[in-house]
Amino acid sequence: MIFPKYPFLTFIKYVLGFFEILLGIRLVLRLLSANPAAPIVDLLYVLTGVIIAPFQNIFSNVSVRGGGVFDIVTLTAMICYPIIVYLFIELVHIITKDRGHEEKV
Repeated sequence: MIFPKYPFLTFIKYVLGFFEILLGIRLVLRLLSANPAAPIVDLLYVLTGVIIAPFQNIFSNVSVRGGGVFDIVTLTAMICYPIIVYLFIELVHIITKDRGHEEKV
């Protein structure tokens, strides 16, 4: 059985893009001090809370004027996840390298 490398990697990239969009929305909502009692905001905070959980307590968030919060934890997750996914994709390329098509030196 042949591993479907490219559909798998495309799926991983779409998941990363979806996470990045959610984290970007969270960043903006926290900056604009959105009301967490609103159901949609609460749902977004719960969903993204799971995504940023590994990065909690690394940095402190910064309060801004008007009650907003510059969420450095979310920003850290937005920077680290693409790096992790890039390394994972490179690892998949190395593992699934087609040995029959190597260039002969």
